[in-house]
Amino acid sequence: MDAMTTVMNRQYLEGLLAFGDGTERATIQIECEAGVVGIARRFAREQLAVWGFAEGSGLNDRVVFTVSELVTNAVLHARTRPPSESELIDLTLAFDLDQAIAVLVADNSHKMPLIGVQPSAEATDGRGLLLVDALADGWTVAPRQNPGPGQGKKVCAFFRCLTTAGLPQSA
Repeated sequence: MDAMTTVMNRQYLEGLLAFGDGTERATIQIECEAGVVGIARRFAREQLAVWGFAEGSGLNDRVVFTVSELVTNAVLHARTRPPSESELIDLTLAFDLDQAIAVLVADNSHKMPLIGVQPSAEATDGRGLLLVDALADGWTVAPRQNPGPGQGKKVCAFFRCLTTAGLPQSA
């Protein structure tokens, strides 16, 4: 199985975020409200720097832009509580050396994204997942495995690491 096939295998992609050897993870919880997208982008940039990915590199830019789009979608479309109540979004970045970077955004909404809907040429929104599809090497959406009501969903985007030259080696 070549690297592209491995990265595009859904079980592998979901396993990348599971606890296991060789995968590093960083997670933050942010409020599901306007203004948090900048916090999410900053978190992604800082974590990518910790992993040795230079700011301004193509991969870094693609990951940060995808974080921005997925968090924006959660804020705009996935809120389940009144605005006066706190509601959190989970943002996780995972890095598997020599394999992939994964971005996971989990929210409380059971509503799945509309896939394959083409916005009109005049529309000012509705292109987020089209952009994610163009930037990421793969993405998936699935219900979260939380017990109880308000289970929610998780949207994951995955990026192949074409080279890890210059990255710190694990001990």
